[in-house]
Amino acid sequence: MAHIQKADPEARRKAIKSILIGLAVGTVLFLIFDSLIGNVNVWIEDNAELLVEHHYLAFLLMLIPVAPVIGLSIVLLRYAGRIIKTQRFPPPDTPVIRDVRVVEGQAAVWRGRIAQLLCWIILLAAAAIPLLIWYIFYTVSCIG
Repeated sequence: MAHIQKADPEARRKAIKSILIGLAVGTVLFLIFDSLIGNVNVWIEDNAELLVEHHYLAFLLMLIPVAPVIGLSIVLLRYAGRIIKTQRFPPPDTPVIRDVRVVEGQAAVWRGRIAQLLCWIILLAAAAIPLLIWYIFYTVSCIG
């Protein structure tokens, strides 16, 4: 018979609060970004020579939007590592927001490995974006 890990009411409250705060912050950031995107495009057009001359600035500018994705990928990689190390999903002492069937042994390790693989794919793709932008501006600076 499968073991069931009971939901933690405090974790549920924290999760709902986090989602609501994230939704509010995300909406505000989306509206700000939406109103400024034209200005950003104009700034890039007006300062194209600066970006070509100092191609590292393009790298730093593109690092800003992908930094949260990189950070989340690292957190999830560590979580997947805990799954593999303990051979249990969810790992011990992990609060859950609803009742969850505990998976142990090879099945848990398998889930952890898949999570690691997906996290590495996301992490590498996110890290490649600023590097590709830097390479493009670097190449243009070498041509000119």
